[in-house]
Amino acid sequence: KVTLILNGASITCQNSSPIYVYQALSATVTAYEGSVNLLTDGSSYRFGDSYSSQSNEEPDAALYSKADLILDGIGKLIVNGNFNNGVTGKDALTVKNLTLTVKAENNGITGRDSAAFEQATVTVSCGGNAVRTTNTDSSKGKITAVGTVMSLTAGEDGIQAESSLNVQSGVYRITTGGGSGKTASDAVSTKGIKATAGITVSGGSFSVDSSDDALHSNGNIDITGGNFVLQSGDDGLHADGNVTLSGGSFIISNCYEGLEGTNITLSGANVKLTAQDDGVNICGGDDTGAPAGRGPDQFTGSGGKLSISGGLLYVNASGDGLDANGSIEMSGGTVLIDGPTNSGNGALDFDSGFTVTGGFLVAAGSAGMAQTP
Repeated sequence: KVTLILNGASITCQNSSPIYVYQALSATVTAYEGSVNLLTDGSSYRFGDSYSSQSNEEPDAALYSKADLILDGIGKLIVNGNFNNGVTGKDALTVKNLTLTVKAENNGITGRDSAAFEQATVTVSCGGNAVRTTNTDSSKGKITAVGTVMSLTAGEDGIQAESSLNVQSGVYRITTGGGSGKTASDAVSTKGIKATAGITVSGGSFSVDSSDDALHSNGNIDITGGNFVLQSGDDGLHADGNVTLSGGSFIISNCYEGLEGTNITLSGANVKLTAQDDGVNICGGDDTGAPAGRGPDQFTGSGGKLSISGGLLYVNASGDGLDANGSIEMSGGTVLIDGPTNSGNGALDFDSGFTVTGGFLVAAGSAGMAQTP
């Protein structure tokens, strides 16, 4: 185990990583209390020694570790990655208590096997992904965050977990791809928060302005708490699997479609959204009309269900208010829909019935394709 304590250090290496952990059981880089420390690399690297590899482009970050990496201390660490990446850990990465500022040409912070943030303050400005994991092993690639303040400005994804993402508390301010007013490229992912296996949030404050989906999961999204203010050039929340909102507050002021998933369950959340197309979409979703123009979305099945048992859902939609390529069931809660004004859409649009056994529903909109429970 190696511990490196930085106390007012300023390290510049023009042709490689200022700090390169080549071999260790684990490495801890500590910013001493009250200190400000700076790491800066050059715009090109030389791979001329036995510790580096030009074919693998290793190292490729201003702070690069091939071992488990822990960044801690109650000082400040500033990392300038002029060649490629800012901080890269090829195994597990932990950032704890530290005030960490990263500026990178490409990716900001990478933990290959995992990335854990505890009571840290993290600021990233980069051309690629701000925070990410890369290991596709289902037992790895996880990102966790507790009590952390993140300010992320990324050319691509803000937070990208190759497996799952779990956030318990903290403050997260994220801008990707220039924001919701910019057209996303099909070749580049510019989502605010993205995970392959699933997203779980139990608390925290989130402000996301993304040119692609604000929250996106190739699996499920499960949110039990937190405050979300979202702007998206595409979907507000999208899951290829299920979206479950049992708590939390959501204001989606701008999006193409608001909530999208195979099945969506609303049991206690407070959701207010304004959508250019459908407000809530079950097992459907065609984004060809969005600025991103990405075509049909991918879902895990067909004939899904929208279930509403509590909370508040307010929808202002230019397309369908609630659109279910399946069924809708409502047993509680309040649903208010300011639906479309064109006859090609309706406040309610469902394929397999809408059953109401409780709650309060108001749905207004054009009558051209009107449906009722």
